[in-house]
Amino acid sequence: MVMSIAKQINERLDEILSLRAEIKKMDAEITDDQVLNNLTTGEKTDKGGALRVVEAMIDQIKSDLNTITNNGLNVKEIFTNQFYVNDLLQDRECAKGVDKM
Repeated sequence: MVMSIAKQINERLDEILSLRAEIKKMDAEITDDQVLNNLTTGEKTDKGGALRVVEAMIDQIKSDLNTITNNGLNVKEIFTNQFYVNDLLQDRECAKGVDKM
């Protein structure tokens, strides 16, 4: 199934919001001097290193968005289109996720 550009953009933006929420959670729960283990590589890092990894993930998503949108050139007015139909079921799911944060 081919996914619309708007849906691809929304999914990537949702990923960024999720990662930003994770950053806030990490910042609140982890002390600056706490030693963490990378689950993938087993390397040890600190809070700053973990936050840099998450920021790098966000940068990759931004790069993906630039690729999807051709640096914004092929999506002008995509969300202001009078024929754009909002998905109310999806809005409810998003609202549930926000309530849990």
